[in-house]
Amino acid sequence: MNRAAPAEPAGDLLTTEQVMDILIADANLRRRAATCVLPAVRVGSRTYFRRRDLEAWRDRELAVSE
Repeated sequence: MNRAAPAEPAGDLLTTEQVMDILIADANLRRRAATCVLPAVRVGSRTYFRRRDLEAWRDRELAVSE
């Protein structure tokens, strides 16, 4: 059975892979992300993360670590 490739998410939505790329780049964020739940949305069977939610979480976490 041929399946179509999944559609790319809208500009404000990030895939799990994109979020991992962002988190891996910063050791502080990587440690904090391992112990929390990031806000996400489901679209069908796929999970996406809103860019603005991730950026707000990142800003809060970095402010706490200062």
